[in-house]
Amino acid sequence: MELKLGTIIKKLRTERGITQEELANKIGVSYQAVSKWETNTTTPDIAILPQLALFFGVSMDALFSMDQDDYIERISKMIRDEYSITPENFVWAERYLKGLLSEEKQNNIARTLLVELYEHRENRDSLAGGRLCEEGLLIEPSNIALIGKLTRIREKRNEADRLIKFLETLYSKNTQNVVVIDALISAYIKYGKYADAENLMNSSKKRAIFNVYEGDIALAFGHHEKAKDIWLSAASSNYNDSHLLFEIAERFNKINDAETALKLYQQSYDVAPSPKEMDALYAQAFLYTNIGMKDKAIQMWQSIIKALADDYDIKNGECVDWANREIQNLRQ
Repeated sequence: MELKLGTIIKKLRTERGITQEELANKIGVSYQAVSKWETNTTTPDIAILPQLALFFGVSMDALFSMDQDDYIERISKMIRDEYSITPENFVWAERYLKGLLSEEKQNNIARTLLVELYEHRENRDSLAGGRLCEEGLLIEPSNIALIGKLTRIREKRNEADRLIKFLETLYSKNTQNVVVIDALISAYIKYGKYADAENLMNSSKKRAIFNVYEGDIALAFGHHEKAKDIWLSAASSNYNDSHLLFEIAERFNKINDAETALKLYQQSYDVAPSPKEMDALYAQAFLYTNIGMKDKAIQMWQSIIKALADDYDIKNGECVDWANREIQNLRQ
């Protein structure tokens, strides 16, 4: 059913989330004029119509015939054709689609479009985030946090080739940088380029972490016991290397050897210098929860609260609140 012009203006305005007075100021009329338009008491002067269409991002024709199909088509086109949806357009599209769903819970067209709208924003944001990570790493190749974020973004976007190509470029400019070397070897192994990983290890200065990577490659070829032997040997030879022990614990966690993983996580934490990194404690808390040992999980969250206070003087705030919520959930 077609709507009257005033009703369309009101619908567009409310979706944009602005008042009658704000619209009036944008168009250069009084808010009383806008009020009369929206009640269909009067209609806008023809000279104002192009301004209204431009402000709301619709065609002149749409101002006179905006039914539900028009809105759906407009949102679909926006998602399909626009690389960067403006915050204003995102808000009105989200509000309109949610409004449809509140009226028609079975409206899967609106539901699908809303999902696509969120995906569009997520894809745009992750693309921009990936570019920022790359720019930052060209400036500071050893920034482990940026490498981790870039790796997660590329993995989520199924962009393995792009990740490897960038890391190879970064390595060509930083051939002695161990952070870059480790990131590239890890990417090679993760995406099945085992020969490339071995070649890079052979051409680089030998380090203990390479033993862990050799175990990763053995596991990839189905040699589980060999991988475990390699990792345990590396752990035994480097019993004071907190970072290496944590990496090995992560491997045992991945292959569902919880007992060994828990021992190595705790050893990693015990030998770490103060202030101790908290990853090993969090890993134990989650692993105890996953294997159904709730009492142990609660003890670990309590250890986390104590460590936050002792090592970082954090006694309240979200970190502590999160730990307390986990404890409460485990006790229920």
